[in-house]
Parts: sequence; C-alpha cells; structure tokens
Amino acid sequence: MGATLEALHRLQEVELQIAELRKVIDRKARAVRQQEARISELQAKYQKEHDALRSGQMEADRLDLDVKSREAEIAKLRTALQGAKTNKEYSAILTQLNTNKADNSKLEDRVLALMSELDKKRQVHAELQAQIKSEEARLEELRQVVREAEDKSRDRLESLRAQRIEAAAVVPPSALELFERIARKNDGEVMARVIRTNPKRAEYACEGCNMAITIEQVNAILSRDDAIPCNICGRILFLDTAAATSVR
Repeated sequence: MGATLEALHRLQEVELQIAELRKVIDRKARAVRQQEARISELQAKYQKEHDALRSGQMEADRLDLDVKSREAEIAKLRTALQGAKTNKEYSAILTQLNTNKADNSKLEDRVLALMSELDKKRQVHAELQAQIKSEEARLEELRQVVREAEDKSRDRLESLRAQRIEAAAVVPPSALELFERIARKNDGEVMARVIRTNPKRAEYACEGCNMAITIEQVNAILSRDDAIPCNICGRILFLDTAAATSVR
C-alpha cells in the first residue's frame, strides 16, 4: 500500500472515532428534539382544549343569562295573570306563561348539558396541563443528559481533532478533498476494502456496497498510489496484503 493510502487509513481511523462520538451525542440530541416535538403537540392540543373550554363557558354564561331573563318575564306574566280582568285576557296570558315556562325548561336542560360537557373538558384540560408539566420535566432530564455527554466527550474530541489535523497534513490535497467529501456523505466511513468474490476467477467487489469493481480498478490500486473511488458508493478502495498477493 502506497504512502497516500497509508495516510488516508490513518486519517480514516481518527475520522471514525470522531464520527462515533458525534453519533452518541446526536442520538441523545435527537431524543431531545423528539421530546420537544411531543411537548409542542401537547401544547397545541392544550390550546385547542383551552379555547373550546373558554368558548363553551361563554356560551353557558349567555344561556344562563337567557334563563334569568325568561324567569323575569315569567314572573311578570304571573303578576299580569293575577290582574287579568277578563277570561280572554286571562287565557292569553296563561298561554304565553306556559309557552315561556316550556321554553325556559328546554333552555335550562341545555345549560345543564353544557355544564356537564364543560366539566369533562375541564378534566381533560387539567390532565393535559399535568402531562405537559411532566413532559417538560422529562425534557430537562434529556437536555441534562446531552450536556453531560458533551462535557464528557469534549476533551476526547479536542484530542481527536488535533490528531485529525496532524493526519490530514500528510494527505495530498486532491485526495484530502475527496476524503472530506466522502466522509460528509457516509458519516466518516471513507475507505472500503476490495474483496475477491471468486477464488478461481479475477472477480472483485467493494466491501462497502458489495458491488462489483473492475479488474482495471484493482490494477490501478496496485500500480498507483492514488485515491481511487468505487464507481457505485464512492468510497476510496484499498487492497489488504492478502488480497494484493492473490491478485499478483
């Protein structure tokens, strides 16, 4: 293996360690984001229930005012009934009185049904409020886990970044540019071993994607100290000592 591929291997080792540390922190940070999304969903639901409760209470207050207004009207009709001077007048007032009483009874039933519904909404409202409080406490716990993971990894990451700078310094610019591009795409996995897929025939594949590579690519890896990428996954190909011997 040439000097360029050796340097890329050293860089790869450091890059994978950095990527693994980042993955650990990212997994914990993803849990925070998921918890934040859950709380946002609960808050939206809570706001919807809050608005419905407020609207229902306003409707209940309006209906209650109507009931009291009708009760006042019924009281006036009762007074008028006592002062009726003719049977016709008495009958007319009594009819109106009975109609108002019947309407008011229906209105009172609506108020009672609405109040029962509001009681249920208040219970849901309170339960959501308690749930949000609980989930917010859980969110703070998850954030603390992330902070602790970052603190724990900080010194190690700084050391690895220093090693990475040192390893990258001896990689040719064109190979380093290719390495960086592949690393961003594949979470730090840049190098892929060439494997022989048939012991009797010169057939090879990229271990990164398990797709066939040409004998021309294999010969180029053997004869040139260049970063040669797989045509399918783009990873930089290399041959270990055993594989290189089998090709020859």
